[in-house]
Amino acid sequence: MLGKLLKYDLKASYRYLLVCYCVYIALTVGFVLSVKGVDTASGVPGMVLAFTFLSLTILWGGSLIALVILTYVLVIRRFYVNLVRDEGYLTLTLPVSTRMHMLSKLLSGVFFIVLTGIVIAAGLAIVAAGLGGANVWEELAQALRSFFETFESFYGTLFFVNGVLNFIRGILLIYFSICVGQMFAKHKIWGAIGAYLGLLIVLELFVFIGSLVFGLYGGVNALVRWMYSGSTWLNTIYIIAQILIYFFLGAWILEKRANLE
Repeated sequence: MLGKLLKYDLKASYRYLLVCYCVYIALTVGFVLSVKGVDTASGVPGMVLAFTFLSLTILWGGSLIALVILTYVLVIRRFYVNLVRDEGYLTLTLPVSTRMHMLSKLLSGVFFIVLTGIVIAAGLAIVAAGLGGANVWEELAQALRSFFETFESFYGTLFFVNGVLNFIRGILLIYFSICVGQMFAKHKIWGAIGAYLGLLIVLELFVFIGSLVFGLYGGVNALVRWMYSGSTWLNTIYIIAQILIYFFLGAWILEKRANLE
């Protein structure tokens, strides 16, 4: 059943992102050509070249930022519309557990965000290759080799794992905040925003208070490494604990306490 849910969630959003990806790549190519045109064009008024270059630069930079924002908006919107708006009445009556719905939304959200990152990286590679020549690909290959070499170290591998877990935690924190927002009789969106900001503040206070305690008894460096280094098992446990809380408590709220619109 998870496969069917995931297929449905992917189909619901991919068309919008596919159009955005095409626009971004087209603007990327146009930006590269405009830069080359400024250097090589002859017989074209400088004002026209400058206007074209400036316009495409702004459009390309704006499309890059907009693509990131739009991806997150679509991921959040999919969760919000399908589970806590009118569709939620139908969705939550399906013979599927709420946890399965949460997992499907999480996997589809991770997929789209990662895919957007790949598309953006491809665009940047096009720009770098178009402006820098063949050396760019050699530098990229060297960067990839350096990246994979980090896995030869235990701490390098753990740092990567914690980075992936942090990424998942960030998405689940948004989902969980939306679930908490549904417990409000009115102003559910503001409740979700307040829950999200409140959780961020509470987590930072936890780190701060823990730092003071460890500073008195074990040295502040111990907790700093735990929370921020990303290369310790304590950091991994801390992140996984949050992931489990956001996932299971969020699913429970949707199932038992949510006040659907």
